[in-house]
Amino acid sequence: MRAYVLCGGFGTRLQSVTQGSQKALVSVHGAPFLQAVLVQLAQGGVSEAVLCAHYRADQVAEQLPALAKASGLTLGLAIEEQPLGTGGALLNALAKHPADDRYLALNADTYLDAPAYRLAGVPSGNAMVGVQVEERSRFGSLEVDVGGALIAINEKGVTGPGLINAGVYAFEAEAFAGLTVQPCSLERDLLPALLRRAAVMVCEYRGRFIDIGTPESFARYSIDFQMSAAR
Repeated sequence: MRAYVLCGGFGTRLQSVTQGSQKALVSVHGAPFLQAVLVQLAQGGVSEAVLCAHYRADQVAEQLPALAKASGLTLGLAIEEQPLGTGGALLNALAKHPADDRYLALNADTYLDAPAYRLAGVPSGNAMVGVQVEERSRFGSLEVDVGGALIAINEKGVTGPGLINAGVYAFEAEAFAGLTVQPCSLERDLLPALLRRAAVMVCEYRGRFIDIGTPESFARYSIDFQMSAAR
């Protein structure tokens, strides 16, 4: 299975840590964060990945050989000449590296263990990974029917515990076929349009879920990584 990894964002909230570098490549105890994501993808059954890059795409291109060697994945690169958002980045990558079969799409700034990617790959059709958290205000929370199908993704700001979007998707090859490459959001534009014509199943994942988008969450990941390495 191929994965399209979205790593084109500016990482504005993490600037105090990245100091202008690409967020997904921020170093964690001597290795780029993205390397840990790619290693988990490989362990989850993915054989190749396309990195969707815009901001500091030069850094991503420079790191490509080392990332491929460390993860064991065959890596490609799809560069956006202008910011396209999460949806536009995926469409741009699909135009440059077309999918012949079902594929994964995921955010490069979130760490999940390998079972999350295996989980997404199990059902046929379109699917996404959801995770239960104690506080969902920073994330898009999910509405799911009794059969486990996605009804809607609510905007950020809903407080309290609940099921949130883990940012990992599995799509059929034809899910977005024929769409024009343009700036758009995967969550707010492409997914709602897909829901009007096809089901998207939600696979609930129970494991580590760390979004490094803020200095606080990045510090949490660094500590967790260090503790895991010590065990």
